[in-house]
Amino acid sequence: MTKLGIVTGMAFEADILHAAADRLAEAQRPIIVCHGFGRSASRRAALEAVSLGAEALLSFGIAGGLDLALKAGNVIAATAVRDGTTTIPCDEAWSARLRERIDGFAPISGVIAHGARVLTTPAEKRLLREATSAAAVDMESYGIAEIAGTKDLPFTALRVIADTAEDALPDVAVAATTPDGHVAVMRSVVGALAHPQQIPALIWLGRRTNTARGVMKELTDLGLARSFFV
Repeated sequence: MTKLGIVTGMAFEADILHAAADRLAEAQRPIIVCHGFGRSASRRAALEAVSLGAEALLSFGIAGGLDLALKAGNVIAATAVRDGTTTIPCDEAWSARLRERIDGFAPISGVIAHGARVLTTPAEKRLLREATSAAAVDMESYGIAEIAGTKDLPFTALRVIADTAEDALPDVAVAATTPDGHVAVMRSVVGALAHPQQIPALIWLGRRTNTARGVMKELTDLGLARSFFV
């Protein structure tokens, strides 16, 4: 069996995976690594996964929608990842097999664009959509794909939409996210108290993220238990 390495950008994404993996026999457990969000962190995490024996790399977690048709909770099974005009295709056979096995989640095939930073406005998302024709954006998948390429390992990405193309992200939520992928809850609370006008946006962001979190949990419970992520 291929030893799977899964890289996430946020700690809660890794926690979901660990909770499902802990119910498996040790030999069946994937290698799960999270060093935080962004290209550099994801490259370090992917290298660590490879050093621990990963033979295939999966990027897993939430993403922002760029396609206006996408809603929170939609699953993106990537066909490729793109940074500017540079495109790295996902492993075709693995990606096709993965889409077939999660057919019950109605996965959407599409390109995932690399975001150098969090896109906080619909205008920023629209510009990236126009430049890349991508369905979604995240900050990790491209870096993971780069490492997979240098190590000649298969790569694909499975992401769940949290914020949509029409959503603006509140500044206090972005500021509360630490570089290592955790959310500083008290920083968020203090920010909300200082900027109460952002509280409604924080509430809807929490709801959308919880929707994505629920879908991710279902995916991991099913995918790891049946060993079909690979």
